[in-house]
Amino acid sequence: MMQMTTLTTLVAGFAALATAATIQISVGKDGIVYTPNSVTAAVGDVIEYQFFPPTHSVVMADFDSPCTPAKTGGFFSGAFTTSSGMNNTVFQVTVNSTDPIFFYCGFPTHCESGMVGVINPSTDQTLDAFQSKASSVANTVAPSAPFGGQIVAAGSSSATTGTASPSPTPTGNSGGGGLYSGPASSARALAIPLIGAVVVAVLMV
Repeated sequence: MMQMTTLTTLVAGFAALATAATIQISVGKDGIVYTPNSVTAAVGDVIEYQFFPPTHSVVMADFDSPCTPAKTGGFFSGAFTTSSGMNNTVFQVTVNSTDPIFFYCGFPTHCESGMVGVINPSTDQTLDAFQSKASSVANTVAPSAPFGGQIVAAGSSSATTGTASPSPTPTGNSGGGGLYSGPASSARALAIPLIGAVVVAVLMV
């Protein structure tokens, strides 16, 4: 019975890794907004920010302090300047909690103008409330260097808009709200063979 319990737990864990997806969010494609600006993601899913002209970024914030970097952990893409179309690099962040994660554009005036978003909003921490708070902020604050995510070539991992994929390695400092452990595509590719290996190992015990 212990073998079966261990086997079930391990297989479930690897299966979750194999089926994790990537949520794509366009940054500035439709103006000074994120599209979509509110998404739902599971732990292990990846948020992929795709940048459009002219200059935008994404910074994690605390709900009560919009347009200011989160006090603990978080992530910052750095400023992406694009002349036309979609930038050839994207910023990816792995979701490590189902708690609400708020973010904003660090380019001057963009956050105050409503360029904010949320992952996993709750009934008491909503996008509308965060956006309202942001509209009264005097100045947007951005970190000095990227951290807490991965800058990769656009199209380097498969993605489905509205759902969410596993991990690459952190850019710069390590932050709490979105840390990486290995490439998303590699994690999925390894998951299935590992399930088979684990099954064999457990049954041999």
